[in-house]
Amino acid sequence: MNDEMMMKAAAEIAASISAQAIVSYTQRCECSTDVPIIWVRELQMDVIQDLTMPDILEMCEHHLLDTAIQIYLQKRLEHGHVVGVFPYAILIFDIEEGKNFIRLQDFEDIVPREVMFSVLSLAMQIAVEGREGRTIGTAFIIGDGETILRHSHQAILNPYEGQHQGVCDIKNPENWESIKELAQLDGIFVVNRDGFILASGRYLDASARDVVLPGGLGGRHRATAAVTREHPVIGVTVSESGGTIRVFREGEVKISIRPQERRSPAANG
Repeated sequence: MNDEMMMKAAAEIAASISAQAIVSYTQRCECSTDVPIIWVRELQMDVIQDLTMPDILEMCEHHLLDTAIQIYLQKRLEHGHVVGVFPYAILIFDIEEGKNFIRLQDFEDIVPREVMFSVLSLAMQIAVEGREGRTIGTAFIIGDGETILRHSHQAILNPYEGQHQGVCDIKNPENWESIKELAQLDGIFVVNRDGFILASGRYLDASARDVVLPGGLGGRHRATAAVTREHPVIGVTVSESGGTIRVFREGEVKISIRPQERRSPAANG
């Protein structure tokens, strides 16, 4: 079955279940539907052709989970279904599963859910979009602001010092463009429990001597793990290579979100 036939079948399924979106991992083609289409980069066919059908389905499920999480964080759709279109399969995914995968309630004793949601949504935008045509990495440390400031030092002049709280509120998406701009600089963002940024361009003062992390993670991740191990704070990192978002607590990675689907703008047809 070619891509156009797969998309036509997916559009019929999406309409019948009132899906929130169609996520296509095929080549772009004409498709008449009222359901929004998200076109994702094409899968590597040379990899797929060497897999068995159960392996292909498992891989498709993983890709669709990643995309469903992105839809949840970026569009705040908490319920409904997404129809995924792959070269060899059409899958239906419940957005509720993606929402439950990240379980923001597990961090509410330290950071309110609304603040965590905002930080992760912003981190997803940074991971997917980059800045000025290039990928960037950054980190947010969230919790008691005084504690974080005591165990870090300023690498540059603090752009947030003396600023009105309105421009420091990470919960307000109108502030995200300036945050993305500052994310290009070295250092981390300090965010208090109320969601206000106290500083950016800050270096953490925490010993990472005994931190154990998966291979390939650099100094930003090690410092974030170290400070969350020593203090009751949450760390959210965006990897410059690959864009993976990781949530740290108690020195460990609790959540990994892989925004491998660097999506072009949604467009039908």
